[in-house]
Amino acid sequence: MGNEIWSITIANCVIKGYHEFKIRVPTWISLRVDREYSNRHDVDACLVWMPTLPEIPENKHMDITDPKRFFTIQDVAGLPVGRAPKFLAAGLRQIMDNETATLTCKTTGEPCQSFHPWPHHLNVGGGVVIPCVFYVDGIECEAKAKLISNILYKAIDKMPEKCVIEIKINEIVN
Repeated sequence: MGNEIWSITIANCVIKGYHEFKIRVPTWISLRVDREYSNRHDVDACLVWMPTLPEIPENKHMDITDPKRFFTIQDVAGLPVGRAPKFLAAGLRQIMDNETATLTCKTTGEPCQSFHPWPHHLNVGGGVVIPCVFYVDGIECEAKAKLISNILYKAIDKMPEKCVIEIKINEIVN
């Protein structure tokens, strides 16, 4: 006891904004989640970022991420790939502002038209999305993990997609 670190997994989620950023991401890459300070429409907006080139193994730099446009990892390293969904972003932002945890994301599939229960691709909030899992890592104790999960549950409860999003608290023993 005392060496445990906690993490939270937010599964069955999506990255939004593919229509704007148009970056395909391999599933092995861990993406950084951070505040979007310049968003005038949503003060809680969170961007999902590709890691910078030094954070990616050198033997992967020339891997093709988008065969149609011939983009490689090198071309898209350090760029934003999309945004966390609006209400989830509000919860993530609250965690970033008040906790020391690290927020990341991994894609679980290719960009696709939004699907049920996400808004229809022709409706507001719909469009092309990237299926993913969000992670909150480096939580110092079980009490903080429970506090953070409560923040996430409250944020997700405002989402029409809440019926599919799964939150799981994980204990990692060092």
